[in-house]
Amino acid sequence: MKAFLSDHFELILGIIAVSVFAFQAFRILKKAKKIDEQGIVTDAVVSRIEEIYDPDAASSSYVTYVEYRDENHELRETPMSLDAYTQYAEGTKVKIRFIPGDHELVRIADK
Repeated sequence: MKAFLSDHFELILGIIAVSVFAFQAFRILKKAKKIDEQGIVTDAVVSRIEEIYDPDAASSSYVTYVEYRDENHELRETPMSLDAYTQYAEGTKVKIRFIPGDHELVRIADK
């Protein structure tokens, strides 16, 4: 058994990494669906955009954050879920949906 584990260590790590990625993707998709179905619509402003550079792929992805007032009128800054078709600039006003009490992720409200 030890020999199998040591001979296939990278494969095992790869399987674990893919499993974690799949679980996270499923969790985010489930949350996005809940936001779309139950979320509260409010006004928001794009507060910042963070670049995430991947040297292995020699490409970048971006995380867009918005500021908005939550259900208690507190100012929040939360990342938006990915929108493959739209790019935003800081200061852009948008309509978003969020779940009260869960400020991990917001989504653009239907246009």
